[in-house]
Amino acid sequence: MIKKKILFIIPNLKAGGAERVTINYLRQLSLKKYSITLIVFENKNDLKKLIPKGVTIKNLKTLSASNSLFKILTNIKKIKPDFVYTSHSRVAAILLLIKPFVNKFKHIARMINMPSLEKKYNIYGSFRRWIFAKAFKETDIIIAQTNEMKNDGIKIFGLEKKKIKVMYNPIDKAEINKYIKNTSSPFSSKEIAAVASGRLSYQKDFSTLIKATIKVLKKYPNFKLYILGRDDGQKNFLETMILENKLSDSIFLMGYQKNPYKYYKFCDLFILSSRFEGFPNVIIENYYLNTPIVTTDCVSVIKKLIINKKNGYICKKENILLLSNKIENCIKNLKRKNINNPNYVGSRIEEVL
Repeated sequence: MIKKKILFIIPNLKAGGAERVTINYLRQLSLKKYSITLIVFENKNDLKKLIPKGVTIKNLKTLSASNSLFKILTNIKKIKPDFVYTSHSRVAAILLLIKPFVNKFKHIARMINMPSLEKKYNIYGSFRRWIFAKAFKETDIIIAQTNEMKNDGIKIFGLEKKKIKVMYNPIDKAEINKYIKNTSSPFSSKEIAAVASGRLSYQKDFSTLIKATIKVLKKYPNFKLYILGRDDGQKNFLETMILENKLSDSIFLMGYQKNPYKYYKFCDLFILSSRFEGFPNVIIENYYLNTPIVTTDCVSVIKKLIINKKNGYICKKENILLLSNKIENCIKNLKRKNINNPNYVGSRIEEVL
């Protein structure tokens, strides 16, 4: 049997949402059926241990997409892939430039955020938005994480409806189970342990969460907040907030954690305070573990998973009072042992191969 050749291209193997989804898709594929190559631009290997043996990893050592064009071109000419998967707009833009000069392949490009929200929050300027729109228009298959993202891509980027496939993010339940097996709680039995997880960035809006925590502590003095995730520009700002409000005994910036699942498994509640998301993996993972969840309405698909008073609470984003109230309601009314969420079924990459 002739194996189909699939090339995955991501900037690195950091534990970000887009990277984790890519690895989850990659792990779904049988190496008996597919020849798989993974290209990265830099040596950041948080997720490298998740790559199955038999997958070829090529580190271009270029550090960025803009420096990678010629090396990607060379590798595609050599590999001659049937499919190329990208999960970052800037990498899709590189493929736009490369495609005329290489053997024909199908380009599968995954969108990671709502284009309208990227525009609203000025994630990048109008010129880059034009480039990214053109790149997605020239792909063969576009993966949108939700129907709302699909419609947004059509409206903002002018994408063809027939090219877009809505695919909910996959979840690797076997991997999660392995990480929580034989683990013990990292929390004290005397505290109410809340966990938040994500890059320390404007998007995740941990500043509003910290301000909400001040209010929660007035009612629950033993409330503790553990924020997991590496710095993405806001660590100093958040540390200053914590110190100025004398919260060093209540809020902890834990940095990147190789095993976040033990925190998810044993915490009393999980909190997502984001301003916007594509389809947050941390919600899916905590949903799978039956963790009580408090989340902002940062993406509409959350309403399909979180039911107020049943398995969590949803509140408006960027609202300190509402967030603190929902956290207090969650503490008072919801316990993990009483939650039994329906099975979550994510998508499979073979749906578009």
